[in-house]
Amino acid sequence: MGLTQSEILYILICCFAVYLVSTFVQRVSGFGMGIMAIMLLPLFIRSYTMPAAISGTMATVSCAYLAARRWKDVKWYLVLPVIASSSVMTIFAVRFMKTASLNTLRIILGIMLILMSLWFLFFNKKAVFRPSVGKGLLAGAVGGWLSGMFATGGPPVVFYLLGTCEGYEAYFATAQLYFAVNGIYSSVTRILNGMFTPEILIGIAGAVPGVILGNVIGGRVAPHIPEKVFLRIVYAVMLLSGISMFVRV
Repeated sequence: MGLTQSEILYILICCFAVYLVSTFVQRVSGFGMGIMAIMLLPLFIRSYTMPAAISGTMATVSCAYLAARRWKDVKWYLVLPVIASSSVMTIFAVRFMKTASLNTLRIILGIMLILMSLWFLFFNKKAVFRPSVGKGLLAGAVGGWLSGMFATGGPPVVFYLLGTCEGYEAYFATAQLYFAVNGIYSSVTRILNGMFTPEILIGIAGAVPGVILGNVIGGRVAPHIPEKVFLRIVYAVMLLSGISMFVRV
């Protein structure tokens, strides 16, 4: 059965509003579009596949463009093991998400949000360690699982690349390449598993103007917001949202 006009309008408005807020957070804090979207959109649309698919698509386009511009700075020896293990885990994560119940996904998301918020609040210090294939495979495996499930696979990969790349340019280019490749791979995997529905395409149409406007507003507001205060608020919201997932099961 096709969607009614009111249902289409509802999806468009919800995705516009959620991605406006999510992109604003991303623009001010430098991260978080996928995390905020997976927190907010299921409050209005009972789906975790939709925000994952939309966030993955939005991020892929942006990261592919940035990676192409910084191609010469990519550290291939660091990113190839990450991409390899991430690709494998993404397949399992997408297939698991396709068959899991909403309550199961809510519990997993709650645990993920709590762990991420605690990490960012108390343990997120810049680590420096020797790069190795094993560490790259581990970071990619965790990132691939989170990316396939909720399009929130950035933190473990970012942590690994920050600790191994020498200089911001190398880190930025290498991270953008990973996110672009992973985003494309995740989207293709979702399409092959029948998870790119008409609702998701409508959601993308609503999200695009929200992303554009969120970037514009965030760019103007960011210089006037104390970054540490803003980030702590975001992390606290993540923690409370994770706890609330268990209340709603």
